Order: sequence, then C-alpha cells, then structure tokens
Amino acid sequence: MCIGTSAGTYQQTTPELTDEHLTGISFNDTSYLMPWALYTIPPGTIMNGNTKGKLTEAGRRLVKKSLIALLP
Repeated sequence: MCIGTSAGTYQQTTPELTDEHLTGISFNDTSYLMPWALYTIPPGTIMNGNTKGKLTEAGRRLVKKSLIALLP
C-alpha cells in the first residue's frame, strides 16, 4: 500500500488519511491511501531513529475497507 498526495488523478479508490487515522506522525500535505499501489521502500531510508508513528484503529479499518473495495 502506498500513501500519496495527488490522489485526484486516479480513478481508483483513494481515501484521505486524517489525524484520526494516524498517531505519532503527520504529513505536510493532504495524504491519501492508494491500496492498489505497491512500493518497496529500502528499510534504511526510514529506520533512522527519527521515523515513528502508526495507524490508529480507525486507520486500520480504513486500510481494510480500501483493500476490500478492490475486490471484484
């Protein structure tokens, strides 16, 4: 799953991530889930001791709903 800031250019479901979906992390721009986009991020780019945060229960439900929406 990918998080992006320009979801308006896609036809697929891209729900907005709000403060209720995240804890311990924030983004400068409006961010959207892109459940159909898979990216590999090298662990060294985020494991620098400064990166932390996680999905809240509402965020986990949003991810589940987004993935289910992809099923035919």
